[in-house]
Amino acid sequence: MSIFKVKQWWSNEKSQSEEYEDGIQNENCIIVDKFNSHNDSDLIILGQSCILKIYKPRVDQNESHTILESRLDDIVLQIKTGKFSANCADRQILILHPNSYAIYELDKQGGHSDVGDQNFIAPVIKHSFTRRAHSTTCGPFGNSKSRDLICIQALDGTLSLFDQDTFLFMCIFNDIIIPGPISYVAYSDLFIICKSTWILEIYSYQQLCEFSELSIRQNKNNTRIPQWTYNAGEEIMSMQVIRTSTNFASIVALGERHLYCFQDNGLMKYMIRFDFIPICFHAYLIGWYYEPNSRLLVMVASEDFKLYLYEATTLLWSCDLAHKAISLSRCFLSSLSGGLLTLSTNGIVNVSYLGTEPNLNPNAIPINEVFDPKQVQVELEMVEDSLQKVLDAKEALNEDTEDIIKIKVDCGKPSKNLALQLTFENSFTPLQTCSVIVIITCEDPKLVQSLQITYDCIPPLSSSETTICLDNINGTEIIETSVFLSGDTDIPDIGINIKFTVIDNMGKVRVLSERQIIPLNLYCFPLEAVEENSYQMTIETNQRKIDLIEIFTDFNKEELEGFISKDMLTFAYRTSHKTVTIKAYDHMYRIEANEVSEIAPILDHFLHKLEDYYNRIGLTEFEIKVAINGEIIRQIMHKFLKSVESHAKERIKLKELEEELNVLQRQFTLVQKRLLVQYGSLPPSDCDPLEFLMNDTHERIKTVAYEIIQSKTCVVSAGNTLRMIGSLIIHVLKEAVTDNLKVKLIEEMLSLETLNGHFQEWEEAVAQVSSYILNKILKKSEKDKEKLAPVTDQDILSQTNLKKLLKQLRIILEKVFFNVREPSTGDGNITRIEEFVEVI
Repeated sequence: MSIFKVKQWWSNEKSQSEEYEDGIQNENCIIVDKFNSHNDSDLIILGQSCILKIYKPRVDQNESHTILESRLDDIVLQIKTGKFSANCADRQILILHPNSYAIYELDKQGGHSDVGDQNFIAPVIKHSFTRRAHSTTCGPFGNSKSRDLICIQALDGTLSLFDQDTFLFMCIFNDIIIPGPISYVAYSDLFIICKSTWILEIYSYQQLCEFSELSIRQNKNNTRIPQWTYNAGEEIMSMQVIRTSTNFASIVALGERHLYCFQDNGLMKYMIRFDFIPICFHAYLIGWYYEPNSRLLVMVASEDFKLYLYEATTLLWSCDLAHKAISLSRCFLSSLSGGLLTLSTNGIVNVSYLGTEPNLNPNAIPINEVFDPKQVQVELEMVEDSLQKVLDAKEALNEDTEDIIKIKVDCGKPSKNLALQLTFENSFTPLQTCSVIVIITCEDPKLVQSLQITYDCIPPLSSSETTICLDNINGTEIIETSVFLSGDTDIPDIGINIKFTVIDNMGKVRVLSERQIIPLNLYCFPLEAVEENSYQMTIETNQRKIDLIEIFTDFNKEELEGFISKDMLTFAYRTSHKTVTIKAYDHMYRIEANEVSEIAPILDHFLHKLEDYYNRIGLTEFEIKVAINGEIIRQIMHKFLKSVESHAKERIKLKELEEELNVLQRQFTLVQKRLLVQYGSLPPSDCDPLEFLMNDTHERIKTVAYEIIQSKTCVVSAGNTLRMIGSLIIHVLKEAVTDNLKVKLIEEMLSLETLNGHFQEWEEAVAQVSSYILNKILKKSEKDKEKLAPVTDQDILSQTNLKKLLKQLRIILEKVFFNVREPSTGDGNITRIEEFVEVI
């Protein structure tokens, strides 16, 4: 958004009627010109439906600025001015209707002392034709010296030329399906025609005479060869011709995304590609064309209510418009030289000028009154008291909410979902589902206006209801929702987060959070014990071991008795079928697995169940500690960096596929447009190559779309693995590091909660935070800061930046673990690990 805005000088908004018919306004229905009867200022001529309005803006806003308003016989399509009759000294007004055109002369009759001047339009020429008109252009065709001739373009692209009310000849173009803008270059006697093939063709007036319908009938071998052509490759929306030199004129054309500027001999002067959607433009010359220092400027209005001013390819100015403009022009009024004239879709005409004072605070009200300092001080104290009351109320906010409603969350027993008998490629177990029951109790339902419950599940966990809204609470509400497995990826989180948004009767919004641990048998099942595993984590307690059946109460005793062997129990994940083994010893437990990431969910669940067991039996003096050593830390850090690299690789693949899909989509659209042009040409061209290309592009789009779906699944799976190992890092940090600030910094830096199915840009966020921690908190040397600084002109997933991100994470984790000692040796810090990750 620009800080500059156009300064409004005059508008006809007050004189507009409230009833307005949409679709009657177009950019050709307004024109600015000067007449002999009003030689002190330009006049604004506007056509709205069947009404012709002429304005003469003045400084005095109390006076009427409408000098004429007349109802015509038909709809106004376009307005032009020129000298169409040789016996008239002043300029005349040409009005184009769908089946005719009319030429009027503006005249003014002086009034008496008590009556003002009267303006009226006198009809000079009226002429009808058979083909429905689309647009018109006029000029001294054929180097006419006495008057301007008229060229009418019909809806089928046919050009009909007239001299006053006399028909001269007609040119028929068979390759025009939808008519485009036409313009005339008076200096070189050329016509510019924009065809449906997106090609600009330039013909001289003499060529159009030779290509007329009568000439072609007499000489069938006559072929149309234009003076020069240009393939724009897009639709040309409007054109303008302006004399810029004694030797040539300039042709400015506005496309869908480009602005083209040519000399009338076909030489392109420059081209501008916009990063916005242009609507209309206006080119004008500062100085006279015969002066060597004259400048050609172009104003372009965009779809987002902005105005851009260009000189060649240089952007000189940009500002905000008051409305969406469909027409731009310049006007020279008696009190404003070089005003900006804009027309909106609802017929509002504004005359503005470009101001240089930025509007930094558009909502501020100018202060013109003198205030009493004592009164200001009293009001300031009242505001401070109000703010203090708000701050005091925030402290008791949660207590008040708990007094209004009471929430209890519980999970039912998982069961096979008979309604959803789905299986995955790597799983032969049907989906498991369990019910999550929320009980809300409200003693006084009148205190609660509405309540919204939001369930946050991390894939592959899903809930049958994402959001539940309760408009009324009748004492006690019981809401049951199903949670089930919906994919074959790893389980990164063993619980679901439930948000309660409460709006009380006063309109205050209060948010409560509850976390519910899901049952183990929803995502695991017991099997024969696996004794040998690659990785292990030890949990030490100050109490004697507990029977594993008493800890894993989510399973029945009959379900576990057949699988327990020598105080050892093995579970397998239902999604990946990877196994985790729990072994019980005298005062400790050991969790083992062949993958580090598989330990995290079972470890979280085991610690939760262990604490729940001790609390259930009423034991308060118990300690639970995760025993770690340097080897465990090295293994986890190594796996963590590898998981970061794997996640980055999958994201790179996904971005490449999305970019390929964008290219294919643009190619498919372009082929369709070309094919439409080929179908409409007379005679139709050979469409087989384009049809083959369109079908082939369509098949490639379907293939790439399927690959994107698979790639998104891989990104989710890699993110889940990264989240599992990251949570294991947090567990180890809490046990190994006594500095709670460092642990909190690492936890906030990793932001593991953002690794979900919404494809957050995790690497980009972590790179920013890690750079700050490394440079500001851990106080690296200037040389290391320079060495590890990310390359700003590259994406974080690039090879260089990704390698530096991994180095930053490794150095941060090493520094945090720096004081961790080996429990076996009792001395010596952990050894600095080398960079294990082989970057892409």
